[in-house]
Amino acid sequence: MKTKFCSLFIVHCSLSCLLFGVFSQALAQEEFIYDSMGRRDPLIPLLDQKSPTGLRAGFSPPRKRVRLPMELKIKGILWNGREYFAIINEKVMKKGEALGEVKIKEIEQDRVIVEYTQREFTVFLREEKEK
Repeated sequence: MKTKFCSLFIVHCSLSCLLFGVFSQALAQEEFIYDSMGRRDPLIPLLDQKSPTGLRAGFSPPRKRVRLPMELKIKGILWNGREYFAIINEKVMKKGEALGEVKIKEIEQDRVIVEYTQREFTVFLREEKEK
């Protein structure tokens, strides 16, 4: 019984040392940097008692989600050797033109970048499946 206990104790100590070594090595690596991907870091508080407004300096409330006022369907993109044209909602459009409040900022091979309410949106050309 005593030898069984000693054997278990030795195994337990060995595993503990091994785990400690693994975890201490992982902790010794470079500091983890949170990638917010443009969103607010949830670990940074929004409020600051020292601030006159009560909000943390540099904090701006999240912007409202904006949608385009109309559906944009790109039927095709054309190239004449100098510039691109896009067939959007059955109209041939070029850079700088507008569809209502939506302005065309850029036309590329497979996408159109538009601006609406001072925000940019990318609309991709999708090839329709043959019926």
